Amino acid sequence: MTAEERQILQLLAKEWNLKGPPGILDVSDVVAALPLAPSDTLAALKHLFEKGLTDMNSLKTSVFLTPEGYAAAE
Repeated sequence: MTAEERQILQLLAKEWNLKGPPGILDVSDVVAALPLAPSDTLAALKHLFEKGLTDMNSLKTSVFLTPEGYAAAE
């Protein structure tokens, strides 16, 4: 797992812990919250989705953790 992917998982896990599962955030909020280039953040989000650690709403505007993603963030 890359450092970028780990940062995203930790951010979503923090949201999970504060607001409850599934730790949903707008993709734009994830990009804004992390000190990464937007292209790096989006690439990491794609990899996490492909690995089944995150999922997205049907419009691809929000991202959230799967239970496996939450476990990986711990």
